[in-house]
Amino acid sequence: MSFHLSDPCLWCIEGSSPAGIHDILGPVYKPCPVCLGACALCEGDGLFPADFACLPCFRQQLAAQGLAPIMCAHCSGVVDLIPLDAIPAPEVTPHGHH
Repeated sequence: MSFHLSDPCLWCIEGSSPAGIHDILGPVYKPCPVCLGACALCEGDGLFPADFACLPCFRQQLAAQGLAPIMCAHCSGVVDLIPLDAIPAPEVTPHGHH
């Protein structure tokens, strides 16, 4: 078996390929284009942080930096980060009024 450096599956680890180091997310992965193909919704732009324990922990880590993740509804990859102040506060209706 021979490998070529241009082989997209060369660095695949259980369906994920290293995608570099994001300035906020740190080391990230993308789904291997050979093993899994590109997500039909985000077209493979979703990133998966390597240092990920659980979604609430991840959201708290980003919130501490004033950010919130926008995640692909199909593959759950992070497609963008937005400032928390850009998210409108939810409207709360008191129980006596509904």
